[in-house]
Amino acid sequence: MTSYTPSEHFATTLPRVQLVLRIVFYLPHDHGSLAPYARQSLDLFLNAIGDAPEKLTTGYDPDISEAAFPLTPEFWEELRRHVERSRFEPLDDMDQDSIWFRTLTKRGFDTWVHLVGGESDPSGYEFSFRSRLPWRKPSSEYSVLSVKVPMRYLEDQGPEKARELALSLAELLPFSTGHAGLSLSFTRGRSRLLPLLKDRLVQHPGWDVPRESTWGMGEGVDGIHWLNFLGPPLLETIGGAQALRSHLSHPETSVQELSGGRALIGLGPAPLAGNTKWGETLPAYRELARFLEPWLLPSTPFNNFEGYTQDEARLWWRRFLEAPPEKVYDPRDG
Repeated sequence: MTSYTPSEHFATTLPRVQLVLRIVFYLPHDHGSLAPYARQSLDLFLNAIGDAPEKLTTGYDPDISEAAFPLTPEFWEELRRHVERSRFEPLDDMDQDSIWFRTLTKRGFDTWVHLVGGESDPSGYEFSFRSRLPWRKPSSEYSVLSVKVPMRYLEDQGPEKARELALSLAELLPFSTGHAGLSLSFTRGRSRLLPLLKDRLVQHPGWDVPRESTWGMGEGVDGIHWLNFLGPPLLETIGGAQALRSHLSHPETSVQELSGGRALIGLGPAPLAGNTKWGETLPAYRELARFLEPWLLPSTPFNNFEGYTQDEARLWWRRFLEAPPEKVYDPRDG
């Protein structure tokens, strides 16, 4: 079974889509609580990928500039100051006729820092931190921190380095859930490109399509991935790490207890794309999906999956729970 799929051929057929390794954590906290973690997470990521200037070149932050800006030393300093300071008071205490109240409620977030490498020729490296709006009653939305590295990072550094990065972020962040694995990254034109990927998504169940919003997530699990992070209260609800170990028997599955009543479920030494045409249906992923099915997020957010019918979106979301497609002839079998 292949450990991960090189991206060269994929990139030549759809140049605005990349296959990357994505690490994401869902954080049930406002910016005021997360500010110090955001700065430390950025520094961890920069240390992990090295200091080559082409890896991250462009920044987006509507509170710093209305347009994208080059990541000059001056902008780097401004970004660091920006993410590590507490931002807004609870919106309940704001004048609803004020500019900031109208601005914040219209855009739907407190802070959004988005750093990428290259615009016309993306490097595949990305750092994103988006904090939810602060209300006195805790919001059902999540703040989200995610990073991406290109396939060549896995090929050059090995998947163990990506795992180390994911673990270092997990130990730092007060997450509810999180995951790491192969993911599609859209430069632009997602709604137009997604319909062109139907067959590829069915063929490679290990590929993920990131959700565009945390609306309606609740305390569920956002799919099955190479690395799966569970925090409180969800881990306690499912019976803790011991319940995971007693129900998961695939030889490549590991359960690692983390600090703060959290756990990491790893599905093998490297992320797998799978290939249903060759009978590579990712049995470890399917076993975990069956155990976590009561806590998996429903397919409702994907009813409007661009270019897909409701049935197509539901089947893709439940791809590790439905019967796998029949294997077709594999020329490697001779």
